[in-house]
Amino acid sequence: LCNLYSYFDYHIGMLAWHQEGGADWDLNIAASRLFGSFDAMVEQSPRAQKAIVCLGGDWLHTDGLVPETPASKHILDADGRYSKIVDVAIRGARYLCRKALERHSEVELVVMEGNHDEQGSGVWLRKMFAALYEDEPRLTVNQSELPFYVSQWGETMLGFHHGHKVKNEALPLLFAAQFPRLWGDTRKREIHCGHRHHRDEKEYNGVTVIQHPTLAARDAYAARGGWIADRAVQAITYHRKFGQVGRVLISPEMLQAA
Repeated sequence: LCNLYSYFDYHIGMLAWHQEGGADWDLNIAASRLFGSFDAMVEQSPRAQKAIVCLGGDWLHTDGLVPETPASKHILDADGRYSKIVDVAIRGARYLCRKALERHSEVELVVMEGNHDEQGSGVWLRKMFAALYEDEPRLTVNQSELPFYVSQWGETMLGFHHGHKVKNEALPLLFAAQFPRLWGDTRKREIHCGHRHHRDEKEYNGVTVIQHPTLAARDAYAARGGWIADRAVQAITYHRKFGQVGRVLISPEMLQAA
């Protein structure tokens, strides 16, 4: 078995107010929810040989000292200095890696570029963790320089893209063309994305595109835009031959109840 643990659009460093978006979010809450949700997913998922830990883009809410999106220059609600945001982002990712190594004999870390952190997750966080674990043979870091990532577990191809560059319906043909050998070597294929902060799943010819929700709260921008979705994070289990065989879904309410 292989367990995929995914955090899409976690937005570490975002500041949200419950009177606007329905729930609070800051650095302390993000760290607490991260540790609690990962522990719950690992505990509830079956024992598996491999873990894929996927930081699915927008792991950091802002990409530098100025709190704005890299491309559109939208002003962001940020919780504190960029140095504090980076500290929580690094320590959080290290926690996931350490816990995954305790439970699985091999771990693959996928650090994906997002539209909020093109330089953060897209470059330095990925490079830093590759250097940090270069002497740990049980952990590998996916080093794709493009925002398209793939992994294989038995007869299943797993593709990853944040969703900010290519629309969901265009992903199947792109991955078939970008990774033809892996596509041809597998019978089951999934492409995982986020970006839109809500769940969606559609099967195309030969591949299923799974759009993940986010555990993060809504910020003022999302609340004023009228975007409402259930918050969650999920772990998916794959069998070498049979493909996807199970899921675990963790919501903020479950963490609060615990």
